[in-house]
Amino acid sequence: MRIRRERLRYLRRERGMTQSQLADALGCSRAAVSTWETTGRLPRPDRLQLLAVILDVPTSDLIEDGESFSLVSLRLTAGMLAKDVAHILKVSNSTYCHVERGRQKVPPRWFPILSKAFGVPSELFRSLRTESSGEKTGRGTE
Repeated sequence: MRIRRERLRYLRRERGMTQSQLADALGCSRAAVSTWETTGRLPRPDRLQLLAVILDVPTSDLIEDGESFSLVSLRLTAGMLAKDVAHILKVSNSTYCHVERGRQKVPPRWFPILSKAFGVPSELFRSLRTESSGEKTGRGTE
């Protein structure tokens, strides 16, 4: 997943901000902003959220849509860390990470919790379940 670098640059300039001014508002270095604009590297989730607030756009407007629907994209769009989602689900970090990476299927009991946390319909997780499940057993023990 990458940041829409041209969109970021456009929004920053449209608001009359330099990279340094945006960096100051975000509490990071100018070099970090430059990196996002030139390489498309994604900032940390908390910075991504703040960036969206400063630029007055939804977080999803800053993220490339080139990837298929995934737990990672939903989590990052929501500005959450994997450990935050694990905490909401009341599972270990490693359990959540196994599911997020497709090593295990998304348990149906998670659908309503993830739906509420990410603000998307729970039906989306049904399609995600079949797309990301690698093995028929659903027991990713890599």
